[in-house]
Parts: sequence; C-alpha cells; structure tokens
Amino acid sequence: MSDELGITTSHPRRRYASGVFGAVQRPEPPDPPPPGGGLRLRSKLVIAMVLAALVPVVVVAAIATGVILSNLEQSLHEDADRQLTVGLNLILRSIERFGDEAVQLSESRDVVTAIESRKDLDGWLAHEVGHVPSARLQLLDATGALVFDRMVVGALTCDPSATADANRPECKAAARFVGVGVAATNTEPDGPWARGVTINAVGDRVVVRATSPIVDAGLALRGMVVLSMPLDGDFADSIKGALSGDVLIGGINGHLATTFRSGIGRRAPDVVLEERDREQALRGIRIIRNIDTASGRFTIAGTGLLAHNTTPVGVVGVAVDRAPLTATKTLAIRSLVIGGLAAVGFALALALFWSRQLGAPIGRLHRGAIAVSRGDLDHRIEIAGGDELHDLAAAFNQMTWTLKDNQARLAARMREIVALHDAGRAVSSVIDLDQVSRKIVDAVARTFDVQLAALWLADDGSDLRASAVRGRDDSLAAADGLRAIAERVQTERAPVRLVRAADDETAGAAAVEAGVTGPIVALPLDRKNRVVGVLAVARAEGAREFSDADLNLLVTFADQAGAAVENAQLYHQVRGASEELEKKVRLRTSELTAINYELGRALGDLRETQAQLVLSERMAGLGLLVAGVAHEINSPSAAIRGSIDSLEAAVARVAGHGAELAQHAREPRVIDAFIEEAAPMFAERPLVTGLAARKASRELASALAEAGFGGARLETIAGALADLGATRDDAGRFIATLGDDKQLAPKVVAALTDHVYLHRTASTVRHAVAQIQRIVGALKSYSHLDQQAIRTDADLHDGLETTLTLLHHALRDIVIERRYGAVPRVPVFVDELNQVWTNLISNAQHALAGKGTIAIETLVEDETAIIRVIDDGPGVPEDALPRIFEPFFTTKPKGEGTGLGLGIARQIVAKHGGELRCESRPGYTCFEVRLPIAPVLIS
Repeated sequence: MSDELGITTSHPRRRYASGVFGAVQRPEPPDPPPPGGGLRLRSKLVIAMVLAALVPVVVVAAIATGVILSNLEQSLHEDADRQLTVGLNLILRSIERFGDEAVQLSESRDVVTAIESRKDLDGWLAHEVGHVPSARLQLLDATGALVFDRMVVGALTCDPSATADANRPECKAAARFVGVGVAATNTEPDGPWARGVTINAVGDRVVVRATSPIVDAGLALRGMVVLSMPLDGDFADSIKGALSGDVLIGGINGHLATTFRSGIGRRAPDVVLEERDREQALRGIRIIRNIDTASGRFTIAGTGLLAHNTTPVGVVGVAVDRAPLTATKTLAIRSLVIGGLAAVGFALALALFWSRQLGAPIGRLHRGAIAVSRGDLDHRIEIAGGDELHDLAAAFNQMTWTLKDNQARLAARMREIVALHDAGRAVSSVIDLDQVSRKIVDAVARTFDVQLAALWLADDGSDLRASAVRGRDDSLAAADGLRAIAERVQTERAPVRLVRAADDETAGAAAVEAGVTGPIVALPLDRKNRVVGVLAVARAEGAREFSDADLNLLVTFADQAGAAVENAQLYHQVRGASEELEKKVRLRTSELTAINYELGRALGDLRETQAQLVLSERMAGLGLLVAGVAHEINSPSAAIRGSIDSLEAAVARVAGHGAELAQHAREPRVIDAFIEEAAPMFAERPLVTGLAARKASRELASALAEAGFGGARLETIAGALADLGATRDDAGRFIATLGDDKQLAPKVVAALTDHVYLHRTASTVRHAVAQIQRIVGALKSYSHLDQQAIRTDADLHDGLETTLTLLHHALRDIVIERRYGAVPRVPVFVDELNQVWTNLISNAQHALAGKGTIAIETLVEDETAIIRVIDDGPGVPEDALPRIFEPFFTTKPKGEGTGLGLGIARQIVAKHGGELRCESRPGYTCFEVRLPIAPVLIS
C-alpha cells in the first residue's frame, strides 16, 4: 500500500529541535476564551457582502444618472441658445426681404402715374398686389400728405378708413395691421425721404417699417412708399417653420405672443416675462429659463430686439419642448430604482451562497482551534479543497505534528537552510526560463540522492509541458512516465509523496514503464493562487524513502523555484510587452507622419486661400479702375462718334462748293488757295459769341461796304465771317481774293465755313484720340502688362500720377495738391505698389464724399523714401484706428468694402521692407508709406 501525506504550503515554516538549545520550560496554557454573545460570523459576512455589493452600485448609478441628466439639461439650454441665434437671423432676413419689397413697389412702372393722378391707385394696387407682402401699404405725395392707405392680406385689401367695411372678411383678417401705419410727418427713418427699414416700438407692439422714395424718370421726388408690419404671433408662425422649436415675440412690456397651440389648434395665451428677465433681455443679455404653460413645459432663450440706434424695441425668444427631457428623467429614475432592487436581490443571494460555502469550513477551523488551545494535539482538521482555509487547516495539522517532532529535526533543518541558500542563489543567478529550469533540476540533483529530477511548467495556467530533466537520461522523454502524477499535483495544488511508485494505482504502470519504481515526491510551484509548474524527484528501487525533512526541504525549495519561474515568466512578458510597445510606437509614428502630411496640405490650402483673398481684392480694385477708365474713355469716344456722324455731309458740301466755284469763278485756284490757307487758321481760333460776335460783324460789314460790297446779303456774309473769328485784316485778304467776283462772296464764305468745320472736326478727333491714348497708356503703365513681376528701379511720382490719371473721374470735384520732393528711383514691384497708391487715394476720396482736398507729399529722410496721402475728411473713429489694418475690418457701410485693402497694402509695403502708418483726427488723416531706398526683400 502507498503511504501519502497531503501538505500544501506557500511559505515554508522553519522547525528547530528544542534539544539543541537545552531544555525549555513549557508555559501553562491560558484559559479558553468565553463564548461570544454577538452576531455570528456568518451573519456578519452576509451583511458585509450585501453592503459591499450594493453601495458601490447605488453610488455609481446615482452619480451616472445625475451626470447624464445634467448633460441633457445643459444640451437643452445650448440647443435653445442656438435656436435663438437662428431665429434672430431669420427675423433679420425677413425684415430685409420686407425692405426689398418696399423698394420693388417704389420702382413700379405705373406708381408715378398713379400717385400723380390719384385716381387709379386701387387699380395700381390690384395690378401689383401679387408683389405686396401682407402688411399695411401707405403712399405719400412729395409734400408728405397721405394719399393712399390700404391693409393687404394675401391678394385681399381693406381700406382702414372705411368703417362700413370693418366686418368684411378681408378687413377682419387684416385687423393685426390696425394702428401700425405712419402719420404724414413720420416718414424720416434715416433722413428726409430716405430708403430704409426700421424696427419701431408702437405702444406695446413691435412694428417693422420699410420706406422707399418714389422718383420719376427725371429723378424728381414724387412721393414715398411705406410698408408697416407688426412682429406678432402671425409673424412668429412664419419664422417657426425653419426652426425646431416655438417662437416668442413681443414688445418691451414683456408680453410675448407665441406659436404655442392648444389641442384644438388655437393660439395659446401670451407668455409674460418676469421683471428681472425682461430688464436683462432689453439690455441685450441672453436669458435662458424654464417655464410651464398650458401647452407644456418649455425651455426658452430670449434677448432684446434693438433698433438701429441700439434702443430696445421688443423681446424675441425661442422655446424648446422639455417633454423628451422629462420623459428621460422619469425613465432614468425608474431604471435606477429597478436596478437598485435587482442589485439588492442579487447581493443577498450571493451573500447567502458564499456564507454557506465559507461558514462550514470556518466552523471546523473554529472547533479545531479550540481543541488545540485545550491541548488536544491529536485533533485533525479536515477541509477539502485548495483554498486558504484548506491551507490553514493543513497548517494547523502540521503545527500539531511539528510540536511532537521538532527536537529530532534540528540538525536536518540546518542542512535544509544551507541547501536552500545554495539552491536559491543558483536559481536567482539567471533569468532565462530554460536556464532557470535547468538550474532547478541541477540543484535538486546535487542536494538529494535521486534517480530522476523533472520539472514541468504550466504556460498561462494551461497544460503542463516538460521543461528540464536530470537523471541517467537527460532527455525530456524520460519525464513522460511521471506526467500523470504531475497533472494530479497541478489539479489538487498539493504535494504528493509515494513510498513506492510501482504500487500507485493511478500512475504505477506509467512509472514502471519509465523505469521509476522507488520513492517519489511531487510538489506544485504555487505562486499567488496559481500553479506555475510541478517539481518531481524520484529515487531508485530499494533506496530510502523521502523523510519529512526531505519533504520540508523540497517544499521550501519549490517555493523558491516558483518565485524564480515566475520572475522568468515576468521577464518574458516584459520583453514581449516591450516589443509590442515598440510596434505601437512605430505605428503611432506612422500615424503622426500621416497627420503631419495632412497638416501640411491644410497649410497649403490656407496659403492658397490667402492668395485668393489678395487676388480678389486686387480684382476688386481693378474693377473700380476699369469702371473709371470706361467712364473717361466714353467722353472722347462720344466726341469722335459725333464728329464722324456729321463728317460725311460736310465733305459733300465742300465738294459741291468746290465744283460751283470752279464753274463760275474767274480765278478758282486763287480762291481755293485762300480757303486752304485761311481754314486751318480759323479752325484754331476760339469761337466768338455774344457781344464780341456782334461787334466783329459790324466791323466786317463796314470793311466790306467800303470795298464795294452791298446788297441784302452783306450782313449775312459779315456775320458768317465773324462767327469764323475773322478780323478786319482777314476781311481785306478776302476782298483781294475775290477781286471782280464779288457776286460769289456768299458761296466763298460758305465753302470757307465748311472747310473750317472739317478742320475743327479733325482737331476734335485728334484731341479725343490723344486723350484715349493717355488713359490707355496710364492703364498700361499701372498694370505693367508688358513687364515681368520683378523688382525694378522706378520713379514713385510716375506711379502716383498714373493712379491719379486712372482715378480722375472720381477726383473731379476734389482738389489735388502735389507736394513732390526730390526722391530718387526706388527698387520696387511697380504693379503691387500701384495697388497701394490706388487703395490709399481711393480711401481718401471715399472719406471726402466727393468734396475736399487731397495732398500727396514725397520726401527723403535717412535713406528712406516717404510718401504721405493726406485728406481733410472727418477722420477715422478713435476706436476703429487700432484695427484698420486687420483683415475683414472696414469702416465703410455694408456692401462697400471688403476690409482687405489696407491689410493687403500693409503686406505689400512690408514685402518691400517698409512700413505703413496712419495718423487721424477730425479734419486731418495721413497715411504714410516709408520705403527703403536700398533694396530690402522680406518674405
């Protein structure tokens, strides 16, 4: 029969024989403790486990629910705020369309005729009603008198002054427009008879009013169109369609009309803001509040409606339904309660189960401890399993056995300590798992007289694999005969000791086949509640069996070996983790490389966008110059066109006169020579008109009369010569040329007049062509179409003069003062610098509003060329002066400026290594450009 002793230990205990140190007096045992009267351990365990399982669940659930509900509430407030922003934009867009419709009515083709006749205004409205919004339409004449007043609802109209029509359906539908019209003296929103849209407070109502003057084809003022519309519930309904919430709108008293509807579709009563909320909204502060109405619970976001002078005229708000949030809160609380009850039930069941599983072994331990305390060293504590209670029972059993035999074990224990120290140092000297395995079996083989020492390792707690063998045959196959015993130790997590392996019922046959028939001991390498391996040692047939001292030594050594194996496995895990980390680092590096590439693309797109903005500003400036050039070229081209239109008839008359004179004159060549000589001279003289012409005519008539000319046509001939600018000397040559052909005088004067006209026409065409060439040359010089975009030495005065030429149409009524100094040629990009001059001079012209003085100064100071553009306009506002060079910032009205001009100008000057400054006060604004005379290029 085999003799087995089951012992499990994680920390070997040291035993000393009392005989080595002499006799030791045994103390008297203490009195046993009295039985306790409190709760039993099982009850305490149930309560502790219930609390441990329930409290964290409840706390975490409550915190998570609170956080989720708080986030939902915050999200609802943010949604209300976003909806308010969208609603304000929609209201402003609707008001803008309202103003456009007023302008469209004022520009109607028949409105001037209708308002002058005042007889067919209803017919005009019937024709235009398709373009009229639902509003109150009023027409005023040029004196401000109200001549037409109608309330328009769709295609229906109602006369508010006709009391007999008050019960008509269209008048009832237009009741909302009563009281929103204007009186005859209330038509100046932005100035006398101006076009514009205003938001006004009319009593407790907010009214949008659009005005547009009516002018005829001669731009004479004939009247004004006034459209008025209240911002009420119907207006709010038109806005609600584009939002996901309801709209509230009302006057400064805080009574807000809403788009809330009851179950039968009626509009809900007005919402009244609290006084504090109303005051904050009117100051332009956004308020967010929760309200309860008959239609439900809502979160509203509101703010004030401000007129163009920042005066509050009303309040607008957006309401978001809180029903989904309320339902979510209810569901969360219900789920929390149900989950808590389920957690209580589960924790109670789990506590009862584990209290039963742990209570019985603890009871046996309790009874065994009391027996041992009373001196019953033969008492055995039997607890199945491989947990700590089993280890504690085995420890109690081993303790009682050790107390009986400790004196005889002192010498063996000393040997065990030395062997353990040597083996532990040998095992700890290496960290590779295979080397640790070989060290373990080598240490066992050196310490004990064994036939075979084998080590199995459990990789990740799975099946055992043979790691190292030491014996007659060092091959791993020699350990196969003991695998069944090793698996049994792994399963039971307890050492096995066989007096004779061949007699074992389970593994005897395999042991005999492997040649191991003597005593065997197999121990688990137990670390942190898991078996990392099994160590087995076997002696030959007939050898002495393993003693308790040997067994204790092997148990202690197994604990050391388990620590070494665990360290080796941890080393392999760390090395694997390090390799995995390196892979992740490489992967992350590749990701960062890709991200860097994307950032580079984004930067390139940003630079391209910036270039497009600069190009768009330059195109806008070029468009302005092209418009001016077209205006300048139009005048000379019209002169050329007018001259050419009458040229054909003049040439025909000249040919006729020449033929007639050749036929009747005695000396036609003399007459032709006189005409060819006198015509260019007369063409260059200024035209004589008025009193000077009449005086010259009398003098010429006297000279002709003295030469013998007479008749009824004398005054006509003298007047024609006076109109040509002839003098008394010219009359003498005229008389000498005719000689005896005095009867041909009218025909000669007519021929001379046509020749002078031809010469003057040619002069007009030459002057117009020269003017066009001057403008085209300036535009060509401005754009440098025939030059590359390179830095060249240029005269700054040429660029300034070119810009003034191109902007001449806009500067006609402005005095230009040139204060040019002696400035040398400066290396610049001419086309880019021309853009700077254009921007600065255009800004000065815009600031002067067409009248004033612009002075352009140039000078040299410390190797720096200084160019100043000075105007005597109103100046830049003090609060806007620090921001004028910021992109997209402009002081011009909306639609007249992009806000890019000065920013681009500053970039261009900085590219030249220069500086652009601005100094401004009322009556004096100076933009100063400082350019280095030596070339400096800054990217």
